[in-house]
Amino acid sequence: MATTTRAEQSVQRVFGNADLSSCPFTEYELAELTETGELLVHLPAKISVSELCELCDVRINIAVEHENLIRNVMVDEDQWFITSAAPRPELLYQSGTSARRIYEDEGLHGMDLRRYLAFVATYQAHTGALPDQTYWTFLLSGRYDRSGVSIVGFDPHGVLSHHGWMRDFRAKFAGSRYVVLPPRIEVTDETSTLARARRGRRDSAALEATTD
Repeated sequence: MATTTRAEQSVQRVFGNADLSSCPFTEYELAELTETGELLVHLPAKISVSELCELCDVRINIAVEHENLIRNVMVDEDQWFITSAAPRPELLYQSGTSARRIYEDEGLHGMDLRRYLAFVATYQAHTGALPDQTYWTFLLSGRYDRSGVSIVGFDPHGVLSHHGWMRDFRAKFAGSRYVVLPPRIEVTDETSTLARARRGRRDSAALEATTD
């Protein structure tokens, strides 16, 4: 299994000795995660929402096997990403539309339901607790029905509640979580110097593509 030691240690807490793809983040990027207050998350290709709920031991308020309006991204791809390790979402009282613009300007992405559940599993493995308790989180890279957005959060009983909502809704208990996708397909001598996106920093070198 070709992956970095730090990536193995982090992901094996969640997925055990699963056959993992190589982690496309560098050792330097992984070493600074404690300092930046972030987590490395792995999401295996094609793993279903119901399988992720079982992995997390999470109860959810929808029958996921019959839910056809929730749309996830990159389902057929093995994903590695970095996200905040904070116990609650950020950008509270900012709408999903506003948060998405902020993230796009910084080269960041949003969660979808699969990414969110993989994050929950990783967060639990590191802290022994659930994130976003009594808060709502916009899943900005996913979609609900035609133009809606999913919002999720854990209620006081530890049940994950999912609802289709409006992107322009805002409330003091509703926020967002970002996703940093790796700036490279694989780590090589040439790609190791590519800049990753960072929350709160606009850097054209961290964008996935741009023009001179």
